[in-house]
Amino acid sequence: MNKTLPIVIDTISEVLKGAGQPVPAINSSSRILEDTGLDSLGLAEVVVKLEERLQKDPFKDEFIHFTTVEELARLYG
Repeated sequence: MNKTLPIVIDTISEVLKGAGQPVPAINSSSRILEDTGLDSLGLAEVVVKLEERLQKDPFKDEFIHFTTVEELARLYG
């Protein structure tokens, strides 16, 4: 299991709670924008929080496409 996966899931949940949105069941195959309830602004907040927590910026050189929670976790792993 990717060690960053729980951190990504927790961060998504935190951002949703902070926005007053319901937090659905989130797993590695959840599609971030389609299944979690995050919009693009919420996703940007998740990325910033992950960069702070994990001290890594996988997008510093270029944008890397991702769709699922697992794909995002792998970028920070």
